[in-house]
Amino acid sequence: MPAWNLCDRRETVLMHEASHRTERASWGVGEEITVDRPTAGRESEYHLFFDDRGLLIGYIGILFEGLDLASQRDYTAWLAKQVPTDFLLPAEVSGRAAGLRSGRLYGDQGERVSTRAITIPKGERQSLYLDSSMLTPYLPLLSPYKPEFLTKIHLHTGGQPRATYGPADSESRDYIARQHFAKGEVAHFGLCGQKENDVAVEAYQRAITIGLSEPLYQAEAHHRLGLAYRDKGLLPQAAAAIETSLKIRPSIPEVVNHLGKVYALMGDKARAAEAYHTAIGLRPNYADAHFNLAEAIEDTQPRRALTAYENYLAYVENTPGEKERIETAKKRIEALKKTVK
Repeated sequence: MPAWNLCDRRETVLMHEASHRTERASWGVGEEITVDRPTAGRESEYHLFFDDRGLLIGYIGILFEGLDLASQRDYTAWLAKQVPTDFLLPAEVSGRAAGLRSGRLYGDQGERVSTRAITIPKGERQSLYLDSSMLTPYLPLLSPYKPEFLTKIHLHTGGQPRATYGPADSESRDYIARQHFAKGEVAHFGLCGQKENDVAVEAYQRAITIGLSEPLYQAEAHHRLGLAYRDKGLLPQAAAAIETSLKIRPSIPEVVNHLGKVYALMGDKARAAEAYHTAIGLRPNYADAHFNLAEAIEDTQPRRALTAYENYLAYVENTPGEKERIETAKKRIEALKKTVK
């Protein structure tokens, strides 16, 4: 397997590939580097994708003649955990060799990294032909399930045109805007190490300025920008960005709840409580909103706060990661019961 890892810098990756033939091409605001390298003794071609900072954010590997997975126990074990999608191979592929008629697409989407694989069954055995891994925010932008990659199966690198993400994809305004959005996600969630709020703010702003074609992305870019502003302590800007998100896509309970948290940080508990009430109205079993509401009204409406804490406990029973807040809610319930008597 390659010696490099996702989030490695371009110079580090190229150092490891110094003995192999490479070609470089633009990929939207980033770069695509194609490397000819053997995989388990088989001829293969790796497409490496870098963001505009030179960080490796994903790769797609093409094993031209396939790799029999019978001897690849770890990979086979991973495949066994996934639910495959069967599909017909392009006609130019199925005509090259007997048995090349249909393939199977496997996918595993994690919070940080997502993996895709395409295999072709041959009787009881499977051969791997395409393998990819990428930081999850870039998953909508990079897929091995594209004709330019699939049609490389059972071809040799010598004299054959390389598969690339052409201008129709990677140079469109929407594609570039989504690259910036994905970069913002990587920075905001610290998927390459530490969270980088300044990078996240700039990336989300550029995505918004360039223009995202889908309302879902437009709204989420403003939402994420608001959260990045919040983490920088720029609360008025955070509130304005999240409010804009809700104008584009109203009635999203998580976004309304986040807006309430920003209002609370600004000291406006009345507006915070109103936002939490709205979030609960949209999703009655929204435990986080119940807890936040209880905190916002505890001093002014202790009886309603008591009910909100009790609702929170009812909805988070046996929920992992809520132990500390559960204990806090229980203590506050006991204190409030003495107050409201």
